[in-house]
Amino acid sequence: MASKPEILGGKILERIHIHNFDSGGIFTLTTGSQGSAKTSVLLAFTDYDINFHPNEKIFWSECYEAPLQIFKLDKEKYKFFVQEDVPLTFRDRKQKLKHIKMPITKFHDFDDLYNKAKPGVANVVFFGDRLLWMPFIMYLRSIGEWCNIYIDEFAEICPSYESGDTWKTIGKFSNKILKDIRKCMLNLHTNTQALQNIDDRAVKQTMIQIYLPGSIPSKHSRVTQGAIDNLIRSPTKGNQAYLDARGEFGITTFTDIYKPLPERQIDAICNGGEGKYNLFLSFNKGEN
Repeated sequence: MASKPEILGGKILERIHIHNFDSGGIFTLTTGSQGSAKTSVLLAFTDYDINFHPNEKIFWSECYEAPLQIFKLDKEKYKFFVQEDVPLTFRDRKQKLKHIKMPITKFHDFDDLYNKAKPGVANVVFFGDRLLWMPFIMYLRSIGEWCNIYIDEFAEICPSYESGDTWKTIGKFSNKILKDIRKCMLNLHTNTQALQNIDDRAVKQTMIQIYLPGSIPSKHSRVTQGAIDNLIRSPTKGNQAYLDARGEFGITTFTDIYKPLPERQIDAICNGGEGKYNLFLSFNKGEN
């Protein structure tokens, strides 16, 4: 028989996966130590969207100069998109960083990307500059259709150490875009190793925080460090996690284990390309 924390954890997972106007969109942030399956949580949610919301578009953000995580899904479940004039190349770590060709679709601007993106698959997008995910998410909120956004290593999108114009942009993104995620038919799922790596203004807008083994909880969370330290980690049965929905929290186990594929150790590198968008101008015009 399930315990009360497990029942609550199941209810919070249901909230994450329900896509309707009454519930609205969701913004989740998963944390955990290296190897705690942070990316597996995003992949499990992506798999769920592909299977149960096949008419919705999914946009996936990968890190540069690190093995691409999307390869852990079946190959028919993702497509690659690269912005025009971005000097992006792929290299195979199994072949001494040999540059290889990958099937990609080029896009010109946000409209072109959205129109070319396919529903029911993970559309893996490379802008060159990961900060451009901020104006792209702003663009998506005005589409009027359900969209699902997955960002691996969210600290690279809203880092805590920025200053100047980038710091101002992160503040505007957090207070105007992330704050209204629920109202705009967007589901945003992110991860990072530690909350401290992300600008606190963005962290404050998260609706559900998922704590895997090795996490350090928010100072506002009712989940204690001792409880997180006692989470079970199993390479075969999956890892336990606490789901904190702003006060109500429960526990679950992520049983889908997405292991690295030895034959697919491919990463993407970008040599100086930052896309065609001026990040800061994007936030000063056309706000919806």
